[in-house]
Amino acid sequence: MTASPLITDLFDAQVARVPHRTALRDRHGSLSYAETAHRAESLAARLRAACPRPGARIGLHLARTSEVVVAMIAVLRAGHTYVPLDPGYPPERLRFMASDAELSLLLSDQPVPELLAELPLLRTDLPDTTPPPATSARSAGRVDPGSPAYVIYTSGSTGTPKGVQVPHRNVVALVRACARRYQLLDGDVWTMFHSPCFDFSVWEIWGALLHGATLVVVDREVAASPRQTLDLLVREQVTVLNVVPSVFRHLVRAAARLEQPPALRYVIFGGESIDVRDVRAWRAHFGGGTRFVNTYGITEATVFVTYRLLTDRELDRAPDPVRDPAFALDIGEPLDGWQVEVLDEDGKPVQPGEVGEIHVAGAGVALGYLNRPELTAERFVRTTPAGADSSADTGTGTGTGTGTGARIRYRSGDLARLTTDGVYCYAGRADDQVKINGFRIELGEVESVLLGAPGVGELVVVRTVSRVGEPMMTVFFTAAAPQTTHPDPADALAAFARARLPVHMVPGRFVRLPELPVNPSGKTDRKALAALPAAPAPSR
Repeated sequence: MTASPLITDLFDAQVARVPHRTALRDRHGSLSYAETAHRAESLAARLRAACPRPGARIGLHLARTSEVVVAMIAVLRAGHTYVPLDPGYPPERLRFMASDAELSLLLSDQPVPELLAELPLLRTDLPDTTPPPATSARSAGRVDPGSPAYVIYTSGSTGTPKGVQVPHRNVVALVRACARRYQLLDGDVWTMFHSPCFDFSVWEIWGALLHGATLVVVDREVAASPRQTLDLLVREQVTVLNVVPSVFRHLVRAAARLEQPPALRYVIFGGESIDVRDVRAWRAHFGGGTRFVNTYGITEATVFVTYRLLTDRELDRAPDPVRDPAFALDIGEPLDGWQVEVLDEDGKPVQPGEVGEIHVAGAGVALGYLNRPELTAERFVRTTPAGADSSADTGTGTGTGTGTGARIRYRSGDLARLTTDGVYCYAGRADDQVKINGFRIELGEVESVLLGAPGVGELVVVRTVSRVGEPMMTVFFTAAAPQTTHPDPADALAAFARARLPVHMVPGRFVRLPELPVNPSGKTDRKALAALPAAPAPSR
């Protein structure tokens, strides 16, 4: 069997094939494939000089421009692992991620928060005053395809974020598997619409660059504005857009103002369940030239697990209150190399009408959680099929099994229901994890942070629905003592949250109650809280 290449091997192949084609574009300008490779190699040389031994974890504290992608390529060229640190995150969260990842070096294009000041720092926005290395030690950075390419942090149920380690081979497998499902062209124009801390960006970046396409890096302000996003789609003639359904809904609402339709060939949904009404509204306005794909994915299984093309026949039929919900929740079929099982509590496949937990195996399963061996063992379950020799497997309990017959199966915590037609439909979470705007968030983590706010007594975070039908988080809390000071305790708690949580984890509503309701077992009655009148739509 041919060994899997590195991500940079496939990128170099595109550099050799289309050196003058535009690889990256942002508000500052564009870079060809050859220029991108040259910049990345120059930065990689500086990284090798600073961290000669391959395998270091390098933090990327960089604005959302083409340079963040150049830095990723440079880190991988140098044989290291990149760890995105979004400058928009609160300093305390960045400090935790940097400390937990045991970063060897921090790359930044701006002054860093004081909490990161002790880390070795390489400023990419300042002139390089270090002497060039005596030799080009490019070969010294060569690593195994099973080595981690990146670490992305996801929300943690204990209040502690957890870093997911994903190797080169998984990303290569993802790109190749999707290439067999999508009719992708090297003349396509993609967007990097998401933060590099969100795993959707992994597909956006490498899906574009490893196909020889152009990647438009969208800055934070444009991505936050539906009107500016639509203008960018038209101006840049974007053909491949990856987006979470709740964001797409806002694009649909703003689309009426466009004088010409976008050139989109694909809209790829991920992160949460779709609303077919939004897709139909887009088609009613712009016609049927865009293909819509629904996906199910997990950071721990390398972005995407399944593929589900929404067909013209399904989208053009009259709305059906019975068929449409199941159609929208259909998670589709696994990508080539990925395996999906939906198992009941006894570990057996569910029967039609039953709900079970989604387990994922195969090419996308990550190496496990960084520095969390117990949690890794709990969620990345080693299995040996009947008749296989488990003693031949010398793996460490993470990643895909390396021995005879053994494999790793990731327990997702997501639920699916098997229909009588043999379709698996997403059925929610098995724990307190929720998805808001495509981000997977543990309610327990948000609670643990907010319980540290002064003056708070009891507090719970509940998944609720806004008046426009969007999922949101609502905080219900009591005061530790009678409130006699200003500002309003709900406003104070909201300010506390904004100072300590990434923007996507800040709840949309804060409600003070005299006491929290309890159920017959004496626990806080979350269902009763969730059933309270819908909250106003959060401001955007």
